[in-house]
Amino acid sequence: MIWILGGTTEVNKLLESLGDDDHIITVATESGAESTHSKHVHVGRLTKEQMVDFARENKIDKIVDLTHPYATIVTDQARQVAREMKIPYYRYIRPEIHMENGYIVGSIEECCRLLQEIDEGPVFFTTGSKNIKDFEPVRGDKQFIYRILPTLESLQLAFDAEVSYRDIVAMLGPFSLDLNIALFKQYQVKYCVMKESGKEGGQEEKILACKQADVCPIIIKRQTEEDGYHDLNRLIKDLLSN
Repeated sequence: MIWILGGTTEVNKLLESLGDDDHIITVATESGAESTHSKHVHVGRLTKEQMVDFARENKIDKIVDLTHPYATIVTDQARQVAREMKIPYYRYIRPEIHMENGYIVGSIEECCRLLQEIDEGPVFFTTGSKNIKDFEPVRGDKQFIYRILPTLESLQLAFDAEVSYRDIVAMLGPFSLDLNIALFKQYQVKYCVMKESGKEGGQEEKILACKQADVCPIIIKRQTEEDGYHDLNRLIKDLLSN
């Protein structure tokens, strides 16, 4: 049985090459399950101990990690489980996307320092709901707008940080180039903060939208260098041949 750690667009591409009953997928949220084209989906976050039990109960003989580049805790746990249980582990790493203009920062903390130096807004965030609590203290008089998932958990994190209703854009992606441009123009955005999520994560559309709407992009780079496949087709080929 192949265990796929999912929640990203790459999962469905992998499923095109797999049979209907030789895999099981775990995702953290209901939104991740909704976008997954499989009937074998388990929803919920797992601790390392629960991952070990899950692997045993489902007789897992391969682990494919297609989680988001910033899901570092899940990836670290999956690597440990694979190593300890001697299960082959396949990790896909999204290729980097280069841009001509804008800012690249190495962490949330560095991004916050940059935001403090910026005199004008609005600033549009596509970094999810978990880091709202980090950004709000440096908002000052600027308008910070957060595009988040339309889930109770995401909305509650925004409300806990005392974000105004008018500064919440609750939408489920993927987001096209035209939609990104429309949102930037609607909110008269000056800066857009995004994570280095790669082409599959919509980063390319966001950078192009910034260029066309005269918005300055701020990219938060991935914090860790990891080993894995940069070509999803190569991963699939090796997975099915071993």
